[in-house]
Amino acid sequence: MRENVLRNLASRAATDSEFLRQVRKDLEDTLARYDYHLTAEEMRLVRDLRHQTAQMSDEELSRTLAGGLERRTGGPPARPAAPSWRGTGPARPARPGR
Repeated sequence: MRENVLRNLASRAATDSEFLRQVRKDLEDTLARYDYHLTAEEMRLVRDLRHQTAQMSDEELSRTLAGGLERRTGGPPARPAAPSWRGTGPARPARPGR
């Protein structure tokens, strides 16, 4: 999932009331007109959010999106810890006669 694309989409919806109105009216057509080409997973996420926020006014949704963007650090995900040498690699061979 491309977080930068979703963040850009949320930012536009939070700041461009005409875009938000169009997205709420016709999601797929509006995204295509604005050159948002989402993956199936991204589209599913946007549709779920649209369904969950259907009862909000445009102003409430704009504030919610803007607030969510402000809370995000926007930094890259944390790097995984380096693998430890303990417990990895071949086992010590058994001593003969034991």
